[in-house]
Amino acid sequence: MARRAPDDEKPFRPLDVSILSSVVQHAPEERGVAASIEPPRKVIDLPAPPTSLRPVPQPLPTIAPAVTAVPSMYRLEQERRILFTREECQALDRMIINLAVRLRTQVKVSHVFRALTMLLLHAETQIDQRAGERGTLVRPSNGDLAALHQFDREIAQILAHALRDAGPPR
Repeated sequence: MARRAPDDEKPFRPLDVSILSSVVQHAPEERGVAASIEPPRKVIDLPAPPTSLRPVPQPLPTIAPAVTAVPSMYRLEQERRILFTREECQALDRMIINLAVRLRTQVKVSHVFRALTMLLLHAETQIDQRAGERGTLVRPSNGDLAALHQFDREIAQILAHALRDAGPPR
């Protein structure tokens, strides 16, 4: 049975930044001293919302040249959260199970999404080109499910055409 820590004692947190950094650096942890290492943060600059309801045409931003997708030998440490409908989740699980059965090996959702990421990065230039041909696409509000579905479908069409144009990765 677990015992309770005294109120004046700092609770043990195995994934605390100071403990992880001391393990990585192979340095003994200093007890009672808070780590001065701050975890990295994601910063996203969002443009100010437009004053009118109609989108104002703006010049296309300059796009950095596409970097070829090179297999990474780094640890998988970045996480993304995606929301699906129940039906989409069930269909995705069914497709992955069928893929695993056909390949006679274990296949997980993460394997499929990393493979899709490779394809998207391979076709990055073509995606940019197709998106430029499509023009402005306005994202609907979260409450308008039919419009969100149409928005996702239009993005899917851009991606499908770009993936076809790019061909298989080498």
